[in-house]
Amino acid sequence: MAALFLGIAFGAAADRADLFTKLPSLQALFLTVGAIFKNLIFMIIVPLVVFTLIGGMMGIGDLRKLGRIAWKTLAIYLATAAVACLIAVALVNLAKPGSYVPAETRDRIANQYQKKQKEMVADAAAVKPTLWTFFRDMVPTNVFSAASDKDNRQMLPLIFFSIFFGLAAASLEAGRRERFAEFVATITDIMLRMIRVIMWIAPAGVFCLISVSIATTGLSVMGALGAYAAVVIVGLLLHLFVVYQVVIRLMTKLKFGDFLRASRPALLTAFGTSSSAASLPMNMECVTKRLNVSSEVTSFVLPIGTTVNMDGTAIMQAVATVFLAQLYSIDLTLANQLFIILMAMLAAIGTAPIPSAGIAMLFIILGPLNIPLEGIALIWAVDRPLDMARTVVNVAGDGVAAAAVAASEGEDVKYIPAVT
Repeated sequence: MAALFLGIAFGAAADRADLFTKLPSLQALFLTVGAIFKNLIFMIIVPLVVFTLIGGMMGIGDLRKLGRIAWKTLAIYLATAAVACLIAVALVNLAKPGSYVPAETRDRIANQYQKKQKEMVADAAAVKPTLWTFFRDMVPTNVFSAASDKDNRQMLPLIFFSIFFGLAAASLEAGRRERFAEFVATITDIMLRMIRVIMWIAPAGVFCLISVSIATTGLSVMGALGAYAAVVIVGLLLHLFVVYQVVIRLMTKLKFGDFLRASRPALLTAFGTSSSAASLPMNMECVTKRLNVSSEVTSFVLPIGTTVNMDGTAIMQAVATVFLAQLYSIDLTLANQLFIILMAMLAAIGTAPIPSAGIAMLFIILGPLNIPLEGIALIWAVDRPLDMARTVVNVAGDGVAAAAVAASEGEDVKYIPAVT
């Protein structure tokens, strides 16, 4: 936590002094430390997801129980995503942040980030998802290729394989099944021990990542697009502290404050790395050890959520779309607004769990509404700090769903303070 606030302060000071431009070697050092921290986490994501899912499926065994967990999980994810988009559209229509940015400021920032905008549009167009490609790509042609994807974009196919493998392993005869289950449990425990070691360097990694992020975003650009950023932040805060609190209170015996305390290491990791995937190992540790959720539920709900539960991203995309329409004086009908809500939900599901992936997926929403794609450059200019904030909401939503599903299955979900 101290490293988080120190990084913000140092980044703001570095921006004013143009420190990283004057000392490129210092920036390289910060980027290296941050990259090592993230790489260490990414290094264990694949084995952790694979072995925890296999172990979880073997533990469930009963396909009817798996079916219950699956539909409850998806129902919570879809319901909270719909509420997130409704909140976002209501806020942006009420605040009208697009009316506060002068045309000359809009054009200046868009030209400054034009190259990045073109790269993002090209990347998004190349992998434009549809409902059919979503289901098709869920089944991997090569599981080793999916596992070796360096950006973790093929997490869903890996999850599908692991669930299939785990259910098949559960059908082994008793002796072989127990020996294999013990092997899987041992590997999982090793992965969790590695996470605890990696977290020792988390303060250094978070400090470096946030310092560079704040310094490169620039306070002047943040000021110019402050109204847009404020609407996104308010939407994220409402969703985190109101919507998620309602879910926790209605579906579990937990106090919401206890949920936040239990999830704090995962949420700080999410803020520092801007990656739901990078936060997954720590989130699994928190949910299992600090919220007393079974490994069967945790190993299913959290990896699925990392891929398809992106409420924070949906809020950003809905706000950004209406904001850009206001900025370019484009009137949106009620049908247009409903289209934005639906597409923000779908685009969030298809968004890779890596930094700034959600911003590129705006291409899918802006095109049909004839909103200039140049506007993506403006959103990207202030996206990094907002990306950190919305990743916190994404990761918190996964934990909320895991606690709710576990409680509905009769588990004793409760806060267990960390032992120091």
